[in-house]
Amino acid sequence: MVASEGKLIFSLPIYIENGGYCDLKDFQLATVFSDTKGRVISSAKSSVPLIPRGENVTLVHNATLNIEDILESAEQYLFNDANLTAQVAAGLTFADFLPAQISTNLTLPWGAPLYNFAIDSPSFSQFNATHSIVNVPLSFENHAAFEFEGTIRVVLFDSADSVIGESQTLFHVLKYAPFSEDLEFYVPLNAGSLATAQRGRCNVYFSTALFEYGPLVIPYG
Repeated sequence: MVASEGKLIFSLPIYIENGGYCDLKDFQLATVFSDTKGRVISSAKSSVPLIPRGENVTLVHNATLNIEDILESAEQYLFNDANLTAQVAAGLTFADFLPAQISTNLTLPWGAPLYNFAIDSPSFSQFNATHSIVNVPLSFENHAAFEFEGTIRVVLFDSADSVIGESQTLFHVLKYAPFSEDLEFYVPLNAGSLATAQRGRCNVYFSTALFEYGPLVIPYG
């Protein structure tokens, strides 16, 4: 499995040795990939018209899965690992008249790009005479087989449902790697704002070349 330009490429090498007395014809290999709900997300076919007796053939069957299509099908694939299903069927004809076919199901692990995404409780400290600074730690693990980059934007709401700050960060995370960052917000320094800012929510927005998602609402306090 390799990732390239927003796609996952599943490669299945097949080696066929015809040691019999007859030619093998019309070899067909088909794969159908489905998500956890049974929705088809990719299909591919490969074929070899003729494998003469005494000869062998090596075939590399490639199936392409569009990462954006997978992520758009359900938000769970952003945050949770899952198993996709691959149905594999192969068939050929012996000696021009005897068809044969086999099929099997395989599981393909899907790693979530935003696995275990979390925002910790904000911490408050005085910045200057008029503002306090709020630090909001965020983290996630990229369990996916691809690296990606983009922007995470967080809008901070207090307990009165008023916006008290907005911050964003750029990120680039390698495949199978963790990411963590502290976002900073500047809040007016007065008794009322500090009191209501102790509880509230964070609205989180993700923007990447592969997907756009938000708001993810996370309460705090």
